[in-house]
Amino acid sequence: MSGSWPRIVRDPVHDIIPFEDTPCDRLLFRLIETAEFQRLRRIKQLGMSELVFPGANHSRFAHSLGVMNMARRFLVTLERETGSPLPEDQKTAILAASLLHDVGHGPFSHTFEKVTNESHEARTLEVIADTSTDVNKRLREHQKQLPETLAAFFDEDLEEDRRDAVLPAHLTRVVSSQLDADRFDYLLRDSYATGTRYGQFDANWLLLHLHLDEKKRFYLSHKGLAAAEAYVFARHHMYRTVYFHKTTRAAEVMLRLLLRRFKELLARAKDKSKVIPQAPPAIIKAFSSPGAMALGDYLSLDDHAVSEFLKRTKICKDSVLATLGAGILDRKLFKAVDASDADAAHVGRFTADAIDAVRGDKLDPAYHFVEDTPGDIPYKPYDPDEAKPATQIYIRTTIGETKELSTLSDTVSSLRKRYTLLRYYFPESLRSKIDPIARTILHKGKKP
Repeated sequence: MSGSWPRIVRDPVHDIIPFEDTPCDRLLFRLIETAEFQRLRRIKQLGMSELVFPGANHSRFAHSLGVMNMARRFLVTLERETGSPLPEDQKTAILAASLLHDVGHGPFSHTFEKVTNESHEARTLEVIADTSTDVNKRLREHQKQLPETLAAFFDEDLEEDRRDAVLPAHLTRVVSSQLDADRFDYLLRDSYATGTRYGQFDANWLLLHLHLDEKKRFYLSHKGLAAAEAYVFARHHMYRTVYFHKTTRAAEVMLRLLLRRFKELLARAKDKSKVIPQAPPAIIKAFSSPGAMALGDYLSLDDHAVSEFLKRTKICKDSVLATLGAGILDRKLFKAVDASDADAAHVGRFTADAIDAVRGDKLDPAYHFVEDTPGDIPYKPYDPDEAKPATQIYIRTTIGETKELSTLSDTVSSLRKRYTLLRYYFPESLRSKIDPIARTILHKGKKP
């Protein structure tokens, strides 16, 4: 970043991200300089994925800058459509929200949240609303009600009519929808960092053909149909090949088991500091507090704290913690058996026999034979009965009708159903026992 205006960030995905000498951009730059936002440099975007894809060590800091830059491009499209500049207060709110959308994220992607029951969305709202944070102070210095305005993007309990009264719904969808700045950036960035091509799609073409209809809905012209299909499939393939990669999931399963074990031992310990000597205090608080952590304690957590914690587990007395910690640090990861294509009866027989084998080695199945069921809906259909119905991607046909994408594309329609993978993870020392069981039972029980 340069010291005078315009200030420039060089980014491998977007090339140049500029900040001009305007009230809005000065605010954005001041938000970037806050301690809460700088913390995102210490949180990797893809958690454990670098154990599989060595280049995937990019941060949520870089991703957040990218989302802000993409949101700016959405706004340029919107202003082109309306033929007039967007009100400055609305533009500022959208760009600030896109920049801050992950400011409450915990370490190591979503694995940490599953054990602590934290919600990064709730923490993001707290960082924005809490008057003690630098983020809140910068927002209020710019405009007193700006933190409350940004709540329209992050408060899941905010009623729709109140949300719309703060900001028109189509503006909040720039940050969060099925066609938004967040997905645009993470697909392109994660694809670039992992060295894969599955997440590539034509963002420029989609933005060129993005319009706003009389109902204030974003839609794509018919020329954007093929690019929209590629976009939806890019997300689908990234989940199947990168986010749900079996080795990445092995590391995530092991970290989840380690944190769960630590939490159980803390609950039984009289002196919690002795469970893992010299463990970072913030980690002890995160897993021993009966209620939610104080915000200051939560924000002291990052990937560095968890990595230091893992180093301490290698030398602790508990064999489960020591083995899991060493396995993650030294990449001695659990092995997997994929039972996704087997029928339920054969899966039941396999798990029963495998658990007997684990117990035969004097090991606890709860920590040495673990089910993992990642799943996703690549393109979510609209369901009015859901608490938060999914937004849709619309296409304007050649005869002027606006239709939802999956009604025009058989390929996208095929992605409307949830799929769930089924894998079982176990230490490599058990492979000679469990693999033959899988070959004998699961391979004969594949679904037709």
